[in-house]
Amino acid sequence: MNEYGFPLASTTHDIYLLRVWYEFDGPRPVWRASVLLPNDPRRRYFSEPDALLHFLGRHFQESSTDAIT
Repeated sequence: MNEYGFPLASTTHDIYLLRVWYEFDGPRPVWRASVLLPNDPRRRYFSEPDALLHFLGRHFQESSTDAIT
């Protein structure tokens, strides 16, 4: 704990690059996103927020399991 009673920050961390934008499909805007994961050169693209959240949830779950073992 630090002097304010908060847990000390972990010395390990990961950085994710997440981009969210709108494109136009004719007159209507369409939601888009891409994400770059740590230590992985592949950019992943998403056309629905739920698909992005599902992917990130799975990734975080796998990452936390790997960190424990």
